[in-house]
Amino acid sequence: MTAQRRAVIVGAGIGGLASAIALEQAGWRVALLERGERLSGDGSALLVQPNAIRALRALGLGVAIDAISTPFDAGRLRRHDGRPLVRVSTGEMSDRLGAQAVAMHRNDLFEALVSALGDRVEVHTGVTATHVDLVQPAAGDNTRRWPADLVVGADGINSAVRTGIDAQATVRGSGTVAFRAVVPPHRMPSFPDGGETHGGDGRRFLYASLGERGAYWAAIVRGGLRPEPPSVRHRLVAEWFDGWHEPIPQLIAATRPEEIQQEQISFLQPLPRRYTHVAESGGAVLVGDAAHAMAPDLGQGAGLALEDGVTLGVCLTRDSITDGLREYERLRRARTLKLARASRRMSALLNTRGRFSTGMRDGLLRAVPDSWFGRGSVAAADWQPPTP
Repeated sequence: MTAQRRAVIVGAGIGGLASAIALEQAGWRVALLERGERLSGDGSALLVQPNAIRALRALGLGVAIDAISTPFDAGRLRRHDGRPLVRVSTGEMSDRLGAQAVAMHRNDLFEALVSALGDRVEVHTGVTATHVDLVQPAAGDNTRRWPADLVVGADGINSAVRTGIDAQATVRGSGTVAFRAVVPPHRMPSFPDGGETHGGDGRRFLYASLGERGAYWAAIVRGGLRPEPPSVRHRLVAEWFDGWHEPIPQLIAATRPEEIQQEQISFLQPLPRRYTHVAESGGAVLVGDAAHAMAPDLGQGAGLALEDGVTLGVCLTRDSITDGLREYERLRRARTLKLARASRRMSALLNTRGRFSTGMRDGLLRAVPDSWFGRGSVAAADWQPPTP
């Protein structure tokens, strides 16, 4: 393969950074465009499944990831009063996949990914790529254009690159908003393990230890972004989860108002009809949320973005860019379509409204064998990096 092949990646989130590392390892030169003024996480945390761990190891980040991750019991679901709904053994996932879910601070993950960028990756911050050309592949803004053999759309759910590949993919709101925070260790209440708790009217609360980094929590409620000042949003979250089992109220109370972030939860439906575009002189490809943004019910957003990056690097070791893009389409589309459907089914089950629906949900969850949930979790996380 010609060493001078060039890619321009729009977006330096998890998928964009993974794609930059993988393409550089495959011999490409990369221009990485980021609208922010620096490459960094958002100060929150995320849960990483075994498939994501495999992808990170394939990128050469195994040692770093071991240092920044904390094991998370992803198989424990409770009612708001603490009574169990589902208990899936994490041992099955470890036995089948050789790893278990972990929690990590998003800033730590970004630092690990950025540190793996080599000399053939040029980072350009403060660039909002409003000009994307798929005929003569290039991307840039009003002042500069980066021509390339490949344009990688890693620019999130509102992707400008995706619009050029398939404008029919539609962003839909879930009708819910997530509030997230990291509590530093000196304010963190003690708790034996993490988990996920479900209450009425679609309210959900997830929390996990970050080891020496403290604790992470995320609260999901119906509605939209709150325009009130941080102190009012903090009070509202405390009221919505008042009376829930420990340590939920304690975690909220230990959080300062300015530490709480909010995000409207959206997803793509339908997904793009294709993730790639082949031009006469190169092509374009979508990764991460630009290709297959899903509601967070499966906890696979970061994992799928990392899978995309690793797979793209493997496919584009080929002499033919066209053949590589076709192989990427084949490998990624079937898996992500399947998980998107599973995510919608899970969302329909968990996001209940009203006392009657909540009771039905709890009854269904208790009636379904725990082994069924275990098989589903293993299937979602069962991924291996492709071979060149």
